[in-house]
Amino acid sequence: MDILFLKDLLPTARAGDVKNVKPGFARNFLIPQGVAVLATEEALQRATKLRAEAEERRIQETKDWQVVADSLKDVELDLEVRTGPTGRLYGSITPTIVAEALEAKTGRAMNRRFFNITEPIRVIGKFKVFAKFVEEVTLNLTLNVIPDEESVKVMEEHKIEQAKLKKLEEKEANSEEISEEISNNEENTQKTTSENEENGDNNSNN
Repeated sequence: MDILFLKDLLPTARAGDVKNVKPGFARNFLIPQGVAVLATEEALQRATKLRAEAEERRIQETKDWQVVADSLKDVELDLEVRTGPTGRLYGSITPTIVAEALEAKTGRAMNRRFFNITEPIRVIGKFKVFAKFVEEVTLNLTLNVIPDEESVKVMEEHKIEQAKLKKLEEKEANSEEISEEISNNEENTQKTTSENEENGDNNSNN
């Protein structure tokens, strides 16, 4: 079914576009919501004007998003997360989390579809995420994934326990080395004594 878009519906279409869509999508959503109408001759006469208006909006949107992208070039977006004792997250960083955090920071509405996370982020650290706000405006956004206050305590306690365990292991290793050295000394002493006794017997026989 051919329809004329009256409003922008990104990324599907912009106002003034004529596209062929499934009848159910048109009748159940696009037309009832006033997003599009059937592409009749009368409707198509409006297409040129709609396209011109849409192009003006696109140009302005591009300028607005470029300002946002420029302001974020050298900025790290801090994301406080709950982690386990080793710094591993309970879950992972999602585009929705990034969108909400950036929206809070910039005061501008963000869509999770702007952000492409190619590899799951499941540990604390710094990561790069590709963002595409509009066709002409992209950004490599730096995420700084940090543990929240409670997680910091858990990680510190884990670090202390690991240090204690390491010292204990080192102590046990040293004890084993000392025991082995004592055992070797005893064996050498016994060997020397036996040799001396054997030599004494040989001398007596002579």
